[in-house]
Amino acid sequence: MDWPLQELCATIGSKIPGFSAEVLPSIDSTNSELMRRSKNGFLEPLLLIAEEQTAGKGRLGRVWYANPGDCLTFSIGLNLSIQDWSGFSLAVGLGILQALDPYQHYGVGLKWPNDLWLGLGDPHTARKLGGILIESAVSTAPSVAGPYSRYCVIGVGINLVAPRGVDLKRAAAGLCDVDPKSRPASVLLSAVPGIIEGVMRFQEGGFSSFKQEYSAYDILFNQQVTMSNGVVGRACGVNSRGELLIQTSAGVVPVISDEVSLLELGGFDTDLK
Repeated sequence: MDWPLQELCATIGSKIPGFSAEVLPSIDSTNSELMRRSKNGFLEPLLLIAEEQTAGKGRLGRVWYANPGDCLTFSIGLNLSIQDWSGFSLAVGLGILQALDPYQHYGVGLKWPNDLWLGLGDPHTARKLGGILIESAVSTAPSVAGPYSRYCVIGVGINLVAPRGVDLKRAAAGLCDVDPKSRPASVLLSAVPGIIEGVMRFQEGGFSSFKQEYSAYDILFNQQVTMSNGVVGRACGVNSRGELLIQTSAGVVPVISDEVSLLELGGFDTDLK
């Protein structure tokens, strides 16, 4: 496959010195590979693309299902100095969404805390399009020396074609459903600069600067939801830290890391990456 590596490196390199890109024909997981490299002392800013992932992963150890050629899978390793990481995955999601669907022609939305969905405005028919997995390790890179320095790995999976032959509680979506011309290279060329822009904004001002934007793409807003701890309520947006707010019979509850499913749809696999 012809990947636009030179163009991406030129674009991102002007903002992040030393940024490079690499394509692997096959790897277990781009996130796992970058985390392994970081443990061996490699802390350079790098975009790692996999033409095939054999053991893609998501939150809570779940699996990301993808047939070769049907899904774009990549990870970006960056040295960052951020005091409060709350809402970081939401900012990354916004960067991708606004790059892929800037005029909302396709109805791409976000499901807290780290999913891209297709079908904004109608949660009954909305389907998962992609996922984000953030991992990090303490960074010793001199460029970000300080108490909040981390080598952050941002893993992304975006379906071009919806997964087939996979037993999901709710069918997933593919970008080709709404844009038949979508190809891994063209989607990458849009998504990566969007992520970098979101990361740089977050590093400057945290999630509070994204809160209003997020509300426009919130799949869960005003929907009945259930949390993994059994609490049921209505989603009412997020706060300035990116925590999901649930209106329950006992009042508004902020959610930090619980699993959340749409109650009236019976729940479904929302955290496969």
